[in-house]
Amino acid sequence: MLFIINNYYYILIFMKSLIYYISEKIHFPNVKSRVTEELYAILPKIITTTFILASIFLYLFIEQINNNTLLITWYLFLLLLNSSWLYDYIKYNKKSTTNAKNNLNWYDLFKLKATLSAILWGITPLLFFNELSHYYQLIMIFFISGFAGAMTGFLFDFRISSLFISILILPLLVMVAFSTIEYVYITQILIFIFYILLLISNKHLNRLFHETYTNQERYHWAKDMLSLKEKKLSSLLNQAPIGIFYYDKELKILSYNTLFDEIFALGGNLNGFNLNNLKDKSAIELMKSVLEDKESHELIGSYNFSFQEEKIWVELTCSALVDEENNIIGGIGTIEDKTLEHEVHEKINYISLHDSLTNLPNRRSYQEYMLDLIEEEKHKSYYSILFYMDLNHFKQINDTFGHIVGDKLLLEVAERLQRVNISDKYLSRIGGDEFIMIVPFYSIARAETRKHAKALAEEIKELFTPAFEIEGLDLFMTTSIGIVLIEPQSNNTEQIIRQADMAMYQTKREGLNNIRFYDHSLDIKQRELTSLQHDLKSAIENNELELYYQPIVSMTSNRLNAVEALIRWNHPKYGLIMPDRFLPMATESGLVTKVGWWVAKEVCRQLYVWKTNKLINFEYVSININARQLNEVNFVEHLDGCIRKGGISPSLLKLELTETTLLDNFSNTQTIIQKLKTKGIECSIDDFGTGYSSLSYLKKFAFKVLKIDKVFVQDIETNEDSYALVKSIVAIGKQFSYKIIVEGVETEEQKKKLITIDKNVYYQGYLCSKAIPAKEFEEKFL
Repeated sequence: MLFIINNYYYILIFMKSLIYYISEKIHFPNVKSRVTEELYAILPKIITTTFILASIFLYLFIEQINNNTLLITWYLFLLLLNSSWLYDYIKYNKKSTTNAKNNLNWYDLFKLKATLSAILWGITPLLFFNELSHYYQLIMIFFISGFAGAMTGFLFDFRISSLFISILILPLLVMVAFSTIEYVYITQILIFIFYILLLISNKHLNRLFHETYTNQERYHWAKDMLSLKEKKLSSLLNQAPIGIFYYDKELKILSYNTLFDEIFALGGNLNGFNLNNLKDKSAIELMKSVLEDKESHELIGSYNFSFQEEKIWVELTCSALVDEENNIIGGIGTIEDKTLEHEVHEKINYISLHDSLTNLPNRRSYQEYMLDLIEEEKHKSYYSILFYMDLNHFKQINDTFGHIVGDKLLLEVAERLQRVNISDKYLSRIGGDEFIMIVPFYSIARAETRKHAKALAEEIKELFTPAFEIEGLDLFMTTSIGIVLIEPQSNNTEQIIRQADMAMYQTKREGLNNIRFYDHSLDIKQRELTSLQHDLKSAIENNELELYYQPIVSMTSNRLNAVEALIRWNHPKYGLIMPDRFLPMATESGLVTKVGWWVAKEVCRQLYVWKTNKLINFEYVSININARQLNEVNFVEHLDGCIRKGGISPSLLKLELTETTLLDNFSNTQTIIQKLKTKGIECSIDDFGTGYSSLSYLKKFAFKVLKIDKVFVQDIETNEDSYALVKSIVAIGKQFSYKIIVEGVETEEQKKKLITIDKNVYYQGYLCSKAIPAKEFEEKFL
């Protein structure tokens, strides 16, 4: 075994040497070519030196040699050889290109001529040494030795120089051995030592030359390989489906790929552009952040990343660029053009914040405005004014003359309200015939603010005095106005709107076309709500809660596909109470999680009953989950326990989460959703379009179901913008392989419009069925 291992080792050594030899031959074949080139480069010096020394040799010894003819003949042969060498030099330099084989032929020719030259010089001691006196013999020894040393400096190739030196010195060494000069042995030893030193020095010179040119060849080969790899990398980057760019620590662009240039359509060179000049400072901060901490993760966001006036929105991803020693030398960024998605985003957000009829801000916009208002510094000391206006007898006009007249009347009312001469007023339509106007930060004095509010309310009433000319009709309209003086430092926006609502309804009770300020005597209604809140605590124990079920069906066949469970409260005193009345109260009081778990358990129980009776002909039942319940400790385990205890498959239950719930605590929500998936529990997006940044997160959650909010369907048959928006949302949802459900379909016209968009979507709404009790649902659909 040891023998085999040893032999295997030697085989490996041999193979390594062979591979190295082959690689040398493949990658560095030009070293001999370079030797040939250098030899012919110094050939004129060799020819000149040889001619001069030959002439000196002739001059020194022509008088000392009896046979002058032989010496002159030798000299002529040397001149002839030099002429031949000069011809080779001229011919070599005239060749424009020479391959490796030709170079080797030229090398052999040079070696031949050098050998002939050495022979001509080497025979001089054999021909003339014995005819010379001791004095001239010593001169010849020094002359030929010096010539050998001189030629060693030119002939750096060891194969040529060693042969040249040997042919030159060895005959001299032989002749000295038979000489009768004094100290002949010492002279022989000195010549031999000089011979050996010449060989050693020439070998060293040869090795230096070969190492130098081998290293140069390796350098050029490595450079070519690096250039090839850079070209391949550049080609890959240019074919990448995203824009890529590099920047240094001063945020100057070093390089970028083709798509980066195409996205911005600049047509110029951006290398050296200082990214600090971008208008979007948040994008700059992102790029700087990865330069400060090399351990930081990639950061992603959507930014106005534009080099020109036109806004271009991109998703920007950045990470640190480090060198071999792990030091940060810059950053690398990738961009994806999100301009179209951003525009759709903005459109969805605009629609969700504005009334589709009057184009005024809606209730959601009002809520956001109020949140901003209470954060203002002025709110700490200034009173603001809120007017809550409700049109009197609007429903009667709407029912009598139709929706077209009613809509035009609302448009005219909105136009008149906008004429109120207050530059910084905020006007919103928050309901069918309800408007809110806010005058922010009027005064620090309550009395002065109240006086001004009363004057403005009278001015608003005056706006309604002239008749409204609609479709050839003169319509007279009045408004009831509830007024709230928003106290400095108050921070409950919902309470403010409730106070205004109470004041307005009190105005109606006292007589139409009145003005009423909120005061604490209006808190009776609030106490009633508090009473309801108290009753809700015991509603579960008293078995007052009940689940109603609404079908989700195919758009074309009305075939049942899924079910949504909706809660109702059978109050012993007030009768059936809808969730929009008691769920906000439950959320405020913290009872919403208790109600939510009751819903989950009841749905599991009902599913088990239907499963036992073999009545399940749908995919799942969906339930709404509040953000507070979702973020409850052990939510996943608790829900999984309900499912197991109910004895049903997790796939029969689907959780509906609103965009707000998803984005409130994105990181934690993402973790919870992943845990739910491991338990087999799927989630869907509810009321899509009523929140912000939905498009940015669709692919991050990778749900299977997306429900389009009913607000976008209400006027789809008459409003082209709503139609186009729903079409865009469906297209985006389909792109991410979502099952699309449209909420709030109430008429055949709406359904027909939706079918023209995509007949494969599903819908729920009064057109098919309102939410009904379990028993009735069972009889009608199962």
